[in-house]
Amino acid sequence: MAAAEHLTELEVLAREAAGCTRCRLSEGRTQVVFGVGSPHADLMFVGEAPGFHEDKQGIPFVGQAGKLLDKLLAGIGLERSHVYICNVLKCLRYASPVQLGDGSWERIGRLVRSQYSGTVMSMDDEGRLVPRRVVGWHATPLAGRRVFKLTYRSAKSAGARKVGIQLTGDHPVLTSRGYLPAEELREGDRIATGQGLSRLAYDVACGTVLGDGTLGSRRAALSMSHSEKQGEYASFKADLLGELGSSLQELRVAAVAGGERAYGVVQVRTRAQRALGILRGDFYGPEKRVPPWIEERLNERILAIWFMDDGYTRIRPGGRQPLAEIATVSFTDADLQVLIRALARLGLPAKASRRRLYFDVPTTKALSEQIAPYVPPSMRYKLHPEIEATVPFDPARLQPGPHEVLYDEVEIEDVTDRPRTDTTFFCIDVEETHNFVTAGGVVHNCRPPGNRDPVPDEKEACEPYLFRQVELIRPKVIATLGNHATKQLSGKETGITRVHGQEQRLKVGSFDVLLYPLYHPAAALYTPAMLTVLEQDFARLPELLGRTIAPPVEAPPPLVEVGAEPAVQLGLF
Repeated sequence: MAAAEHLTELEVLAREAAGCTRCRLSEGRTQVVFGVGSPHADLMFVGEAPGFHEDKQGIPFVGQAGKLLDKLLAGIGLERSHVYICNVLKCLRYASPVQLGDGSWERIGRLVRSQYSGTVMSMDDEGRLVPRRVVGWHATPLAGRRVFKLTYRSAKSAGARKVGIQLTGDHPVLTSRGYLPAEELREGDRIATGQGLSRLAYDVACGTVLGDGTLGSRRAALSMSHSEKQGEYASFKADLLGELGSSLQELRVAAVAGGERAYGVVQVRTRAQRALGILRGDFYGPEKRVPPWIEERLNERILAIWFMDDGYTRIRPGGRQPLAEIATVSFTDADLQVLIRALARLGLPAKASRRRLYFDVPTTKALSEQIAPYVPPSMRYKLHPEIEATVPFDPARLQPGPHEVLYDEVEIEDVTDRPRTDTTFFCIDVEETHNFVTAGGVVHNCRPPGNRDPVPDEKEACEPYLFRQVELIRPKVIATLGNHATKQLSGKETGITRVHGQEQRLKVGSFDVLLYPLYHPAAALYTPAMLTVLEQDFARLPELLGRTIAPPVEAPPPLVEVGAEPAVQLGLF
C-alpha cells in the first residue's frame, strides 16, 4: 500500500476517533490526542495517556516528558518525523492542606472546586522553594485504589496525631531517591517536607548544634550562649540567623564555686520553626548526636561556625608550629568517627582523644585556610597566625540565598479500610515545576484524567483505534513507554522494572513485530538517575531496527476491527 494511502486511512481513523463517546473520558477532554509522526515509520512509540498540555494541543508528548523524548531520539540520530508516537491511556483527599504562595494553607478540594488559579508553594530543580501558578484541576473517584496517610517525623502535631495528608497509593511523593508512588514508600525513606531554610541559615544552624548550641526538646527553637567577651560574635550569628527571627539577650549568670559571683553572658535565641524541628530529629535521640549525613554534608561554612564555637588554635612556645583542636565532649565514639570521616572528605585528617579532635601541623594550617573567609574580625584570633594575616574575612560568602527544602523520615500508614463517606480525590497541575507542597510533604502533579490508572472500560473503548494504527503503519519495532503500554501490548502483567530494555517477539494481526519496553520519560523527571537507564535502552533501538524478526512461538488472538467487540484495551484521551 502506498504511503499516501496509509496517510489517508490514518486520517479517516483519526476523524472517527475525534468523535468517540465510548467512555466517560469524552466528557472531560478538550480533544482526542490521536497520534503524530511518519505513517510509514519503522519505529512506533506507544505511551499511556495524554497530559494537560497534550490535551490542550492535541499532540502527544509536548510537555517536559516530550522534550526528554526528543532528546533521547536525537541521541540515536532520530527525530520525531522519523517515528510515529501515540498513547494507550493519578489524586488527594478533599481536606488535604496545600500551602499557597503567600504561605497560608487551603484544602485541596476547595482549590479544585473553585478552580483556584493563584500560586502554590513548589520546589524547583535546584531544591528551592518557589511559588508557582496552578494551571489545572482534577477530581476523580477512588476507583479501587489504596489510600495512605502520609506525614513525616517532625511534622506539626494536631491533638494526638500529626498533621498530614491522605492520598492514593499511586500518587508520586518526592523522596531523596526521587519520586516514588506512596504505596512504595518504606520505613527509613526521607521525603521532601516542603519546609525549608536558606543555605546560610541551614549551615549556621548545623555548625551551631555541632558546637555549643541546642535545639529545644519541646519547641523547635535554636539557642546558644556566649560569654560577654564574645558579644560581637553572638551578634554576628544572630544576624546570620535573621530569617529565623533571632534575638539577643544579655544575662548575668552564677559563677562556679571559688570564682567570681557572676559573669556576663549573651544569649541568642530563634523563634520556633518547623524546619528546625527536622534538624532536631536528626541531631537528637535520647542525647545529642551527630547525624550520619554530616559525613557528606559538612562544608567549610558549617566547619567555620563549629570551630568558632568549640575549636581553637594552640600557639606553642619555642617557635613551634600551632596546633588546632575541637572539643567534642557531648559526642560518643561513634559520633566522632562520623566527624573524622567528614573532615577527611574535606582533606582535613583528624585524630580523636579525650573527647577532642586533634589536627597535626599541616592540617592546622589547611583548616584555617578553609574557614578564614567565614571568620569575622572578632574571632580571627582562633586562626593560624599566618592565615589570619593573609586570608581575609569575606562577607560575600555569607549571603542567605533562596530557601531550600529539607528532607525528613517518612511516616506512612495504609488507611484503605477505614470508613469514609467521601471517595472523591483531588489534584492540581502546577506550572513549570509540576509539584506542590502539602502538609504531608512535596507531591507531584496529576495529569488528566486525574491521578489514577486507566480503568478497563476506558482502555477497552480505545483499543481498536490503537491496533488499527499499528496495522496501518506496520512498524518493525513498537517501543512501549511505561507499565501500562507494555502490559497492554504484551498481554502480560510483568512490570516495566523487570522487562525494560528486553525485546519480545509479538504477532500483530498478520505480521511480526518486536515489542521493546522502555521506562516512560517521566520516570527520569521524577528520578534523574533514571536518565542513564533510558539512554542505555534507547541506544539499542538502531540495532533492533536493523534486525530480522523471527516469528513468535505463540501468537496472541487476532485483532478486532474498529467497531467490533474489543478484546484488550487502549486509551487515546
